[in-house]
Amino acid sequence: MGFLTPQATGELGVLKTYALQQLAQLRTTVVGLSNEQAHSHPTASALNLTGLLRHCGAVGVFWSASAAAAPGQPDIPTEFEDRLLTELVADPSSLEETLVYFDRCVELTAANIDAVTDLAAPVPVPRAPWYLADLTSWEARWCLAHISTEVARHTGHADIIRESIDGKGSFELNDLAARV
Repeated sequence: MGFLTPQATGELGVLKTYALQQLAQLRTTVVGLSNEQAHSHPTASALNLTGLLRHCGAVGVFWSASAAAAPGQPDIPTEFEDRLLTELVADPSSLEETLVYFDRCVELTAANIDAVTDLAAPVPVPRAPWYLADLTSWEARWCLAHISTEVARHTGHADIIRESIDGKGSFELNDLAARV
């Protein structure tokens, strides 16, 4: 998938295309890197590329499964439950293992989005200190849009980390990824 989001039709198709395109863009940030580089912290941030891949993969699975299960609770396989970002950044899994995990997350995300039947279905808000206490639900469409916004934010972080490692930016990385 290239730098620009491909054309799509229908609301669900557009939401799916944007989510998968953002995940694809995140994946390009590790093209050609060594395991050591992908785990490095070359900026003032504590973030690294492997942690961002694991976090964003889990975000895709969680929110797409939530939209697909609405109005019920999603059934998330234990291996795809999101952990604290600090844990994911410290995860010692190799870049290769991380990419296998990430690619599986993308597959599950796509399948979950395909299973969404009602974009207006209420999705119960998970309990977390960062959500307003009186917020009880979002629409399934909100969950799918949230995947794109959350992943886009972290793809920006990943772009800066990658540029700090070797100066390669997103246009060059998309070109390299297309040749792999």
